[in-house]
Amino acid sequence: MDQVSATRTELLNRRAQIELAVQGKDLLTEKRDQLLDEFRRVANVVMGGTDALERSATEGRRLLAIAEASDGPEAVLSAAVATRSEIPLRASATSIMGVRVARIDHEPVGRPRTGRGYGLTGTGPRIDAVAEAYEAQLDLILEVASTEIRLRRIADEIGKTTRRVNALEFAVIPLLIAERKQIQSVLEERERQDHFRLKRVKQHKARAPRMVHS
Repeated sequence: MDQVSATRTELLNRRAQIELAVQGKDLLTEKRDQLLDEFRRVANVVMGGTDALERSATEGRRLLAIAEASDGPEAVLSAAVATRSEIPLRASATSIMGVRVARIDHEPVGRPRTGRGYGLTGTGPRIDAVAEAYEAQLDLILEVASTEIRLRRIADEIGKTTRRVNALEFAVIPLLIAERKQIQSVLEERERQDHFRLKRVKQHKARAPRMVHS
């Protein structure tokens, strides 16, 4: 520990710094607890979305296999090429307990049968079912991706907040308390010495002979 200036002003400063550091630790701890609650909530959403995505993918593969067996792989591939298009995404930011989190918004991927780009006469209901299944799957992918981005941002902030709490609790506050004790100890020792010197001066004066005037 570096030598600190043992004055009453420094003692008051350390007491104020300790109080401020404790308040900061408590606020950061509360923020971390709220972020943990939000993390668990978003994690449940991600898990639910992932499960739904897995079921959607399984159903899509099943319908694709039926369409390829019934209409032929060429017809399915031709329809898939015809339906290719861009999906406009909008990026924005939202705030969760003061933490800025990216958000991805998009229009529903699903399109009517007449809007997919392939000819209606060359395709049947099985290919339409495949298209609907994969459109729904893509919707889920985008939703899960957006939620995972939010989850990772919250996790990063939890890590940062935890490190700040630990730094205050195990480094800053103990150091300030140790310095306060050191200053207080020095001041008390000075007070004892001053009291001892004052007592000796009084004793010396009491023993000194008095001048007698004639």
